[in-house]
Amino acid sequence: MRMIIVRHGESEWNRIHRYQGQLDAPLSDLGLRQATALAVRLKNEPIEYIYSSRLQRAAHTAQAIAAHHPNVPFEYSEDLLEIHHGEWQGKYAEEIMTQYSDGLREWREHPTRSQMPGGDSFSNILKRTLDFQERAYAEHKGQTILVSTHDVIVKILVADALGMNMDRINRIWITNASISVIEYGSDLPFLAALSDACHLGALASTREGQKAL
Repeated sequence: MRMIIVRHGESEWNRIHRYQGQLDAPLSDLGLRQATALAVRLKNEPIEYIYSSRLQRAAHTAQAIAAHHPNVPFEYSEDLLEIHHGEWQGKYAEEIMTQYSDGLREWREHPTRSQMPGGDSFSNILKRTLDFQERAYAEHKGQTILVSTHDVIVKILVADALGMNMDRINRIWITNASISVIEYGSDLPFLAALSDACHLGALASTREGQKAL
């Protein structure tokens, strides 16, 4: 199975540095243009199934891609939702840094032992991400599928493929509307592309310009 994983285009809350988690922020104007560029990049890919988070920033990104693949089955999966940020959701990056500095430091440096207040533990999102990966592999052997999802989900899938320590996932940067590709077979998985954003050009979001995910 070849899994093409895309992170959604820039959301309005990405733009204003506001933590969103499972709150349903729309794509920004830039994010809409990013999604269009991504869809054009993928229009000739032999995609045989599309999965997406139902949150509109990922769903609209997937729908832009699906418009070029009108006969491909499309399914929303709850397993592809972003991590639930609990009390952080809806707060601006500066508020989180002030009010939850210790928790934010732990999330960045040791996510596997992090518990966002009122939200997901890392073990919760790790389990549902890897459960999704295992089901997808069982159902789509020999196929190419597309997965439209969120920052933390992409990082977990990449780290799992590489056999990385999950405490290192926040050392990976995943650009909005970028492409990462993992190839799964009977042997080891292979990471074939990571955060490829060459189709975006000047539309690409920079790491320095995004303080809340």
